[in-house]
Amino acid sequence: MKIRIKSEETNLNLVLPTRLLIGKTVVKLANTIGRRYAAEAMQAIPPEALEILCAELRRIKKKHGAWELVDVRCADGDIVQVIL
Repeated sequence: MKIRIKSEETNLNLVLPTRLLIGKTVVKLANTIGRRYAAEAMQAIPPEALEILCAELRRIKKKHGAWELVDVRCADGDIVQVIL
């Protein structure tokens, strides 16, 4: 996963292993933390649904390679991109 933030002051490029962010262990950990601190919002999302979502993201990454999740470009030249 690549996260790119570019503005006049900053030029930040983060390259993170996709497995690190959407692996089963991290999904379970994020679900536990989410239920503790955002209990009302997380009650609507069952843990199995999060695991299915992350499994599909891994499948898409494997099948299609780089996949752009977020691409925001402002009029003043700021860019935010998240690429799977």
